[in-house]
Order: sequence, then structure tokens, then C-alpha cells
Amino acid sequence: MNSVCLIHPPHPNCTDDRLYPHLGLLYIAANLQSNRIPVEVCDLSGQAVWNIPHADIYGITAYVATMGVTERIAQACRAVNPSCTIVIGGPHASARPKDFPYADHIVIGMGEESMVDIVTGVDDRRIVNGYAPTNHFPYPAFNLINPSSYSMRVAGEASLPILTSRGCPYKCSFCGLNRMHELGCGVHMADPQTILGHIQRVKDEYGINGFVFQDDIFTLDRKRLFKLLDLIKPLNIHFRCHGRAGYDTEETYKRLADAGCEQVCWGIESGSQYILDRMNKQVKVEDNYNVIQWAKRYGINARAFFIIGFPGETADTINETKMFIEQADPDQWFVSNFIPYPGTKVGDNPKEYGITYVSPDTDDYYQVSKDGTGGITIDTEWMSREEFRQAELSFRKWLSTRVMRGPKQSYEEKLP
Repeated sequence: MNSVCLIHPPHPNCTDDRLYPHLGLLYIAANLQSNRIPVEVCDLSGQAVWNIPHADIYGITAYVATMGVTERIAQACRAVNPSCTIVIGGPHASARPKDFPYADHIVIGMGEESMVDIVTGVDDRRIVNGYAPTNHFPYPAFNLINPSSYSMRVAGEASLPILTSRGCPYKCSFCGLNRMHELGCGVHMADPQTILGHIQRVKDEYGINGFVFQDDIFTLDRKRLFKLLDLIKPLNIHFRCHGRAGYDTEETYKRLADAGCEQVCWGIESGSQYILDRMNKQVKVEDNYNVIQWAKRYGINARAFFIIGFPGETADTINETKMFIEQADPDQWFVSNFIPYPGTKVGDNPKEYGITYVSPDTDDYYQVSKDGTGGITIDTEWMSREEFRQAELSFRKWLSTRVMRGPKQSYEEKLP
């Protein structure tokens, strides 16, 4: 039987590329294990030296910001085993498979079943259309990684990621996962009893009580959510999740807090309604304000994600975001620079959004680096790259005068 090594690439420009293990690879590994196929996971995130084991087939996840690294990893795999098979998957492979001429197979979409088909010879095509797995929510192959080697903390404790749903019904024009969601055939939700079993198993096997629910929107189905919260409340775990402004209710946050939720995150993105509309966020500034207030009301740490530099951004819209932050007063925040990811509406149609230049250097396609600034890849009708860099530096300097409340992640302690 062919042996498989699944590889997650390092992301040198990222603030911390070893926050938590890659669930996608762990799901693929779990499916290979269930089919009695020898598999190991080689997570190179945070690694300056690559120790790539011998395998017959290597599966590598690809992102636009790690294009160069991914190709070098493939070369290193062939150096270990010249007759090996290279399989590329992930968001960038799904959006632009032509970018991987060196790969033997490219998986578009979800890879659990496709990887088994490739390994067993059922599918020998170069371009493989992934399909929704029979079991959307197997227990991740945590046995193939070292959980203590990751830095994400919840309530100051070590944590592991869990998915209770896959997919997102919204179509934000900047989201790099839209193509993956479309190819995954919609939104899929796990039975609450299944997730309860996963959480209990993590507690029993690793003594971990911190969890990051990585669903795009953990709060999407309130009936299912409330059932799950009732089940996990007796476990006395601490968790972080993502909510949805404009959909969530105050009752949602009351129930989350009661079940052990320490932090809720939202893609707030901007304080400008003009920018939100251009992003197709389908949300009002007031909705964003409300969810932050509801979370704080029930003692949940409110963490807001923002994107600056979306086409249409000006000094005035950045000031609107400043005003929003002052008025809504989130406990924590994370600000990313806009990146025109391939496969997104903006990335595939730059002229429609007033983009006049797109950088061909994929090394620039990072949201925030270790120095606290983001990659800048576009000129727009409103701002050149140079003008936006000055606006970004000014905004981040202003933001640094505000004090975050609650535990920070280790990388945040190091940011200037």
C-alpha cells in the first residue's frame, strides 16, 4: 500500500503560522486512516528546517501567499523520493490550478475522498474534482500531530480547533474560501452529539479544555446551536467562536456565555457602510455595533476583525472605521490589509472594482506580518500603494494607542 505524507507549508510573512493545526489535512488523514492507508502529517509551519519523511505520495496545501514555498517543498519531496507523486490542494489550487505545473495531481475542492481515490488508483486524472465526503465531520487525526506545539490559547489555556459546520451562505466579495464553499456543495452541519463526542475525546486524550470552533459562522443555526450549547455546558470547557452580525440575537450571546464562551469574533471589516456594501457583507454598521455590545453585556470578550484597503477605501472611510472602533469599543481587534485572492469576485474582476494595478509577486499576498504591517498588492482609483501605506501606518499607529482587554495571543504580545 502506498504511504502518504500530508504537508502544511510554513508562512514566513505571517504573524504566527503555528496558531493551531490544519483541520483540513487532519480530516484527510482521518479518512485515509479509516481506509487503512499509511499516513503521516508533516506540519512545517514555524519550521526553518524541513524534515520531510519518505513517502510514496505527498499531499501539499497551497495558498497564494505560499506559492513559492509550496514549489520548494515539492522539490524537497522529490529529492527524498524521486519517484514520488505530488498532489496539490487547498484554496489556491481550487481557484487557479494552472499555477502548479509541477504537480502530478491537483485537487479542486474538498480532498478527503479524492485523496483516497488518488492513492488507491481509482482516479488517475491530473485535475481531480473533489466532492463532499460521506462523513463531513470525522474525528480529526490529532494523533498525528503534537497538540502542545501550537500557540493558540483560549482563556489562557492550550486549545485545539473543532469544526461543527462547513460552508457559509454569504458571498463576501473578498473571501478566499468562497470557491471552496461552492465546491463543497453548500453548508453542512454536524449533529450536536457528534461534536460532543469529539470534545469529550479531546479532553480525555489530551487533557485540553480550550476549543476554537472554526466554523465560518458558529451561530448560524440557532436551534442546533442551542442544543449543542446545552450538551457542552456540563463539560466546563472554554471556547472561542465566530458570530454573524445582522443575524445573531442578544439571546444568542446570553446562551453562549452560559455554556463557557470566552470570546466571539466577527468579520466587522469596516466602519463605513459604503465599504461594507462594496464588500457585499449584507450587514449594516448598526448590526456590527449591536453584536459587540451584546457580547460585552454577557461577559464575552468581543474580538473584531477589520480589513483596510478594500477598493474604494479613502482617508474618510478609514476615519469612519476609527469612529466605529471608538464608539463600539471592542475588547480586541485584528486588522488585515485587503488581499485580492484568486477565486474571489474582486480578485477575478479587478477592473470592476476600480483596481488599476495588481502585484504579480505572491510573496506580498499576506495580511499582517511580524512587524505589524500587511502586504500591499494593488493600486486603486482612490489610492496608490504608496498612499495606502502611509494611511495604513497612520491607522495602525492610532490603533496602538488603544489598550486591548483580555488575554492576548503570544504573537500579539510581540507586535510593535
